Amino acid sequence: PFLALAKIKNCVAKDHFEGKDVPNKTAPAIMKHSKASILSVALIVGLATVVNAAEPLEKDFKYKDALKYYHTETAALLKQSLLSAGFAIDETNEVDDIYLDFASRALNAEKERIERIRDALVSQTCSEGDGQCTPPPAKKKIDKSKYSPGFGHFLTHDLEPGQAELMRWEHDGSIVQDYAVRVGLPPDLVPTIKAYVKDMGLLDIMTNMLYDDPLSPGDAKWFNFQSPYQKQSLAEGSSTDELRNFTWNVERPDKKWKSDMHWFNTADELSHEEGLRVLAKGGFDQVLAGIGEKMGLDSLNVDSFGFVAVTNCDRGFIHTDWEDVDGRAFNFLVGIESPDQGGPELIVEGDVKGEIYYGSNAGILVGDGTRHGTRECDHRAYRGVRIACSIYLSDVTKDNLEILAGDTTSIFPPTGKTAADWVWTQRGRHWSKKD
Repeated sequence: PFLALAKIKNCVAKDHFEGKDVPNKTAPAIMKHSKASILSVALIVGLATVVNAAEPLEKDFKYKDALKYYHTETAALLKQSLLSAGFAIDETNEVDDIYLDFASRALNAEKERIERIRDALVSQTCSEGDGQCTPPPAKKKIDKSKYSPGFGHFLTHDLEPGQAELMRWEHDGSIVQDYAVRVGLPPDLVPTIKAYVKDMGLLDIMTNMLYDDPLSPGDAKWFNFQSPYQKQSLAEGSSTDELRNFTWNVERPDKKWKSDMHWFNTADELSHEEGLRVLAKGGFDQVLAGIGEKMGLDSLNVDSFGFVAVTNCDRGFIHTDWEDVDGRAFNFLVGIESPDQGGPELIVEGDVKGEIYYGSNAGILVGDGTRHGTRECDHRAYRGVRIACSIYLSDVTKDNLEILAGDTTSIFPPTGKTAADWVWTQRGRHWSKKD
């Protein structure tokens, strides 16, 4: 942590005390006391780095003493900042509304700044083999100006990887549905998924097919791909003819969907297993554990892995993916690609319809009886495409086996006589509360 601090101090002194996140009235005061603030920041970042790295504290590091010093110095700095900016001495009282409002703004801004620095230093994503690291993708900004007054809206605060919380309405904090959940994403999950489909050639098909060669409603088509992971491990001089083919299919739902939506799914066991490998590389274990623990499940396995792509939707088809499964089957939706000009992407229905962005921090879990649908959109003017990853999950029991085995949303898992046997053998494969 102290090596990180040496780097951070240079950045802080140069770039991060410009008063961007606090009222203009207080900016000169923050600038004036930047030296004291850097000391406070050092304490915060040092502790945050230790916690996030999950490493034991050094024996001679007086953790409690440092916290006491930080609390004392922070209060003094906040008061002195107010005085230097021209506030009256009475307004620096810790129970005064002025002080409390300023303290809340300043400390929240500081927390956000430290998180940005920590993410830049710690959460770098490295490509395999070449040792080159690139910063993690920037968080997609949610443009609330595109919210519609005709829809309800949800609380969308940032979540830690694997942190699962029931969706709540923004206006009163009440729960939307028993099986509608936001789950924090590991930082590598979306980049790993996107890199995989890009290197395989599927991303290019998803972003162009709906414009250049769309299917008619009810039609389907198949594609064969070769694994980018196999290509990376291919011996020099070897032919790609030696690689196995992975089968995917695409289908367009019937006209009741009122959109040009296309579903892209793994179509055989080989491509399904490859999809599991992608999820594992992206840290999906954290998501499974968070869901399993939050929902009180016994186990979880990934049933299917695919994508939903759409360029325009006249009316979202509100539906459920699962019903009468004892709260033990889900569809986990993760935003992969969304035009910058686009608005909210998903409808989730409680007492009223609510709209939400997928965002880059969390995915949306919809389960037993959760009504949802694609938010109306039209990205055709700028040839945009909205793409979400759809991951079906289940906690298989004897009571819900027949319903799970009867699902025909995708070509794979297998349907028909062998479906129940296949589903039963997969139970508990990817997460278990006993582990």
